[in-house]
Amino acid sequence: MPKNVRLAVVGIWVQGVLNLAAGALLLAVVNDAADHGQDEGAGLLRFVAVLSLLIAGALILCGAFAGKRSNGVRVTVIVIEALSLLSGLLGLFQGGGVSVLPGIVFALVVLRSFGSAEARNWFDR
Repeated sequence: MPKNVRLAVVGIWVQGVLNLAAGALLLAVVNDAADHGQDEGAGLLRFVAVLSLLIAGALILCGAFAGKRSNGVRVTVIVIEALSLLSGLLGLFQGGGVSVLPGIVFALVVLRSFGSAEARNWFDR
């Protein structure tokens, strides 16, 4: 496995674990609010929490199967990171400030690594 892809896979694991923690925490907060009768707007937050958990699962699976050299792993990571980049840019333009910059930079680094010619050659076998 090329070095830049190996480092990006480590990043995917980190991102997957962080998404898992964020999704679980958000789901716990939404459920707690619903238990106390404050469920106004909880549907959208619940959707975001479940989406975060699904993305976390996909990233963790991609990290686990990256060594199998399946091109599906590469394509899945590129799609997820492109959506993450788009989400970060939208957050930046909506006034998110510098708090969204690490996510944007992280997505760009992983996209660059998985979109490189050596990553494409390695995953295509």
